[in-house]
Formats: sequence, C-alpha cells, structure tokens
Amino acid sequence: MPSCADIAAAWLSSTEFADDHAAVGLLSRAIGPQEYAIKRDSLPVAAAADPDTAAAILELLERGQVPTIAAIRTLTAQNEMRREAERIERLGRRAQRSIDDFGRVLARLADAHWAAHGIGPTRRFIQCSQEVRELICDRIGQVPPGAVKHLWLIERAQRAGWIASNATPGSLCAARRFHAARFGNRVSLRPINTIGTLVASYLADRIAEDGQPPRWSALAHELRDDRGRRLFHDTADARTQQQWLATAEWLAVEDELPVPGKRGLRALHRMRR
Repeated sequence: MPSCADIAAAWLSSTEFADDHAAVGLLSRAIGPQEYAIKRDSLPVAAAADPDTAAAILELLERGQVPTIAAIRTLTAQNEMRREAERIERLGRRAQRSIDDFGRVLARLADAHWAAHGIGPTRRFIQCSQEVRELICDRIGQVPPGAVKHLWLIERAQRAGWIASNATPGSLCAARRFHAARFGNRVSLRPINTIGTLVASYLADRIAEDGQPPRWSALAHELRDDRGRRLFHDTADARTQQQWLATAEWLAVEDELPVPGKRGLRALHRMRR
C-alpha cells in the first residue's frame, strides 16, 4: 500500500510542485495526519478531483501551509468572498458611468413621492421601482433584488447632486441638479457642495451684517456664484430648493427665514481655519 508521501508525490507530479519535497511533506501531513500523531480529519485523496478544492490545496502549499480540510474550507470561503467583492466593484463602476441617468430617475421618483404622499420614499421602495430595475438591467445587467443595495445607487446619486437624504426616515428628496435642470445655464452649474457652501456663507454674512436672516427673495436674487450666475432662478425656485438644502443641513429655517445649517456651519468653519 503506498504511503501518504507517495500519494502526495503522485498527485503533485502534474503540478508546479512536482519534485518539491517540502510540498510533498505538507500534503502528506494533510492526507495522513495519524502518521504524524496529529488528531484531525484526514484529507481524502478524492477531494482533489474538485477544481476549487485542488486550487485551494495548491494555494495553501504555495503559502507553506498544510492543506487541511479546515484550511481548505476557510480559504475557499475567503476566495468566494473576494470574487463576490470584485464582482460588486465591477457592477459599481458600471453604475457610476450611468449615475446621471440613475440620479435623474431617482430624483424624479422621489419628487413624485413627496407630491403624492408628503414624505420621501424609502431606499428599498425607490430602488425596487420598475423604472430603476429596468435601468439597472439596461446599464448594468441582471442584478438580484437583494444585491441592488451593493450598487450604492442612492449614495452615488447623492454625491452627484441629484438627491439628498439624512438619517430621518422619509427624508429622501430631489436635490440641486434635478431642480436646476429646468433652467439650464441660466442658473449656476457649480457642484452641489459648492452650492451648499455658497448658501451657508451668504446667510452667515447677512446675519453678521444685518443682525437677522435675509428674506427668501433676497437669497434668490442676490446670491451668485464665482461666474456671476444666480444660484436660484427666482424666489419660488429658492423656496422649492429649501427642501434639499435643509435635508442636507446646508441651511435651517427659523421663523420662516433661512439660516446656516449644521453642515453649512461646519463647512464655513473649515474654510476659515
């Protein structure tokens, strides 16, 4: 009857570890641990017939580890998790390439939900909507419903300026780019964080100068970006965008007038350090 070392050498003869005495020793310890006075389950020779198991054995040998059943299971699970993470990362890159399309749809659905129910949709509800699912299928591919959250569509669309939300349930709403789209280049095209900072800075300066917050009409007509473009088309537009600005905490409302919000104050503090 062949020894464990003979069996190990025979199996490794067709691999990169042929004639590698160290690898033969490691594998033989896994095949026949009792020969080394080790109490653990032996590795069945037939296990190497499975491609994933065989790959795990070779990877463990390359690391200088004994390919025990427990080690193989652990490594196989780790490799599967890594492959899944890489797959999700690839899908995420596809989502990012079409984020404006996703953001536009998410913002429109959120705005419609507010109009119909007076509250924002849940993340699950909006991401599982038929329109979003169809767009995912078209731009990314087939993604199981339970895996949609791993695309980080809400977070990506939020960073892109299409939607806003905070920790409050039902806060998800359409943001700057959705509202500004109807006015084209007649209003500022600056990124959402720049817009928020400009609003907070204007409010802080006016309060410091006048001792009280400005009216919404003043905010709408006086505030401009570094290129001289208005941030808001008119007072009605400013009041409409109050929702996302307050949700993102760039501003807050006190006695029906705008004041810098928590996030706005933090941004101003960083600017002035």
